[in-house]
Amino acid sequence: MSRRSANPWVRRMGEGSVEWKPWDAETLRRAASLDRPLCLCLTNNGSRWSHMMRANFEEPEIIRMLNNDFIPVLADSDDVPHLALAARAMAQIMLGHAGWPLFIFMTPGKKPIFACSYLPKQSEIPENPGLLEVLRRIKWLWLMKRPQIDEASASYGAQLEEALSPYTAPLQEGLEARAAEQLLAEMDLPNGGWGTAPKFPQAPKLLLCSYLGRKNEKLRAHFGRSLAALFREGLYDHLDAGFHDYCCDREWQIPYLGKHLAQNAAVLEVFIEALREAPSPIYRRVVEDSVALLRRTLSEENGLLCSGDDVRDMGAVDRYYLWSKDEIDGLLHEGSDAFCRVYGVTPEGNYSDPLTQKKTGGNVLRLSAMPESDEQALELWEKTESARRILRECRSRRKSPEKEARISVRANACFAAVLAQASDVLGRKEYQAQAEEIMKSLSTVAVSRNDLCHTLYDGLRDGEGGLEDYASFIWASLKVYRASGSASWLEAAEKWSARADELFGARGAMRLVREGTLEILPAWDAGDDFLPSGNGMMVNNLLELYRATADERWLTRARSIVDAFGGALNEYPAACASLTLGALRLKELLRRKAAHKSPVV
Repeated sequence: MSRRSANPWVRRMGEGSVEWKPWDAETLRRAASLDRPLCLCLTNNGSRWSHMMRANFEEPEIIRMLNNDFIPVLADSDDVPHLALAARAMAQIMLGHAGWPLFIFMTPGKKPIFACSYLPKQSEIPENPGLLEVLRRIKWLWLMKRPQIDEASASYGAQLEEALSPYTAPLQEGLEARAAEQLLAEMDLPNGGWGTAPKFPQAPKLLLCSYLGRKNEKLRAHFGRSLAALFREGLYDHLDAGFHDYCCDREWQIPYLGKHLAQNAAVLEVFIEALREAPSPIYRRVVEDSVALLRRTLSEENGLLCSGDDVRDMGAVDRYYLWSKDEIDGLLHEGSDAFCRVYGVTPEGNYSDPLTQKKTGGNVLRLSAMPESDEQALELWEKTESARRILRECRSRRKSPEKEARISVRANACFAAVLAQASDVLGRKEYQAQAEEIMKSLSTVAVSRNDLCHTLYDGLRDGEGGLEDYASFIWASLKVYRASGSASWLEAAEKWSARADELFGARGAMRLVREGTLEILPAWDAGDDFLPSGNGMMVNNLLELYRATADERWLTRARSIVDAFGGALNEYPAACASLTLGALRLKELLRRKAAHKSPVV
């Protein structure tokens, strides 16, 4: 790349003959002066498809076209959340789906022309073109059909601007009913969760489902059904604990192998919420064992945790997590058949390669059936413990996946918040101490001149913190305050909330990145991904600050964010579940306040 990135993944992707540029004003000026379209490639180190895409950039004709006919721009989606949001929105508009990697072709004026996800170098099927065909087509359109390009890009630009703007409208009555109706309409009744394939845990939706399930029996049942599926099937590692990121099938049986801190923090919060409502020895073990795994495998010397498994060597990841039937037979001998029946292990393998859909001969452990009670689950757990211990010892001798060099401020803060909540719910005071250790480390190494950074590489700060980083840090400060009672964490939450207002907007919706950041378009967002949205998280933070301090400014600020997204809450409450949850909590708090009840709890 023309400017060396601090991100080792971007550096590796940028090696070779493609003359990648960073996303900056100089690159846009260059595109304008040469009159070439931009080709923005957003990748992600946790995406197997992103690693597959790298081979395309070794193809001579693709190299020649990118260098001579386009301005190629490379970025990691985690480093540029504003570009990632715009790219996902554009892909949804054009393709109806989005996933990494993403290509966004734009005019030098940042008007979108075309979006696509992973493409092979060339395709043998005309209706599914490869990257080379796409580059040729866009080059021809750019040179021969400029008026049509300009007309289409203006239309797409208007749609994108609408998608990235806060949907402001008066919030209608009946939010709780609308949210419940959407969750019920979209839920996967047989398998748990929502949607088809690929299947994501969608932790913010599960938390909203739990909240609404206090009054709605169907949602309460679906919350329990979904947690059982997350534990029973392939997403959960039945040997070492911890969760893989997501699954390529709707039954949760074929996970994309690899564990990451942020995704685990999101899912563990859901299990802690379930334990808050009702004790479960099995789910308690899930939380405790997963916390132990994350701390054991991801901890760095500075007290923080790295982002997770580096999946660039997909073969090494598969070899670490998968088992053949013969291997298990050789380890368990006469106990193998019973164990394999319990965990769905077959001679041909129960695991298909997520990229090719072909059987690999490997197996992931997944329970063939969920025990009907906690007592039966504990009995099964104890019966299989000796066998699982043998397999764990065998796996410990395998070469474990490399770890990502990235230390994410957002992921560490979210994990600290989860630890603080687990300390309270499970009565594990050491979790409170661990949460404080993470937050103290972040306060030291991730802060400079009263600002948070986005990421750390080799102990060095990289990138400006965005709304999601600040919101997560505030959330963790509040949870550590609730667990410890130390006023310093409440003061920290107030300080960083005031700073977030300064950086991302003091009225209405909060921007995803600070003013002055080079964006495709200004972006406001309330849609959740695997973690809550920044605006959704801030509403809940501000309400908790109000309950802790009785300071009206925090209540007023929370109301202004909810009001700014009234239209989204009217039409898409399930898609912005964390904001919906905050809006419902706000309504309940205002009701109590009007009834002259104390707001402090």
